[in-house]
Amino acid sequence: FMWFALALLSALFQVLRNMAMKRLGHALDETINVWGRFTFLLPFAAVGVAVKGIPPIQDSFWTVALGFGIVQNLATLSLSKALIVADISLVTALWKISVLILVVWGYFTLGETPSALGLAGVLVSVFGVYLLNVHRARVSVWAPLLSLVQDAGQRWTVLAGFGYAIAVVLIKQMALLSDPLFAVLIGYVFCSAFITPYAI
Repeated sequence: FMWFALALLSALFQVLRNMAMKRLGHALDETINVWGRFTFLLPFAAVGVAVKGIPPIQDSFWTVALGFGIVQNLATLSLSKALIVADISLVTALWKISVLILVVWGYFTLGETPSALGLAGVLVSVFGVYLLNVHRARVSVWAPLLSLVQDAGQRWTVLAGFGYAIAVVLIKQMALLSDPLFAVLIGYVFCSAFITPYAI
C-alpha cells in the first residue's frame, strides 16, 4: 500500500510542478525556470541529509550522479520548452510516453520487469498517446505518430519523456548506491551546477 500512496503523491506533485513551471516559463524564461527548480530544492534536500547523516557511498555513485545531472537538465529544459509552446493538458498526457521508455530502460539496466497488469497499464498509456492525435488518422494511420515529431510542443514533450525515463533509473541507482535522501541532494547539486553557468 505504501508504494501506491507514494506513487499517487508523486503524480499529484508532478502535475502541480508542471503548472508552476508553465506559469514561470511565461513570466521568466525556460532556463531560469529550470535553474530555480533545481537550486531552490537544495536547502530542503540538505535538511533531510543533515538529519539522517551521510550514508556509506559505493564507488560508482559519483559517475551515476554525473549522468543524472546531465540527463535531468536536458529533460527538464525540454519539458519547460514544451510547457511554453503547448497546452499543459497535452504536455502532461503526452509526457506519459516516458513510462514505456522507462520499462525498457529499467529492464536493461536494473533487470526489472513489470507484472502483466503493469504491462497492460503501459500499453494503455501508449494507446492514449495515439488517441491524443487520433483526429489526424483521417490523413493516414501513421499521422498521429508523425505529429509527435512535426509539432514543436509534442516534440519537446517526447524529448522530455526520454530524458525523464533515463533520469528515473539513474536516481534509483544513486539511491541504491547510497540512500534516497543523499541521492536526491547530490543529484540536484549536479543539476544546479550544470544549469547555473548556462543560466548566467
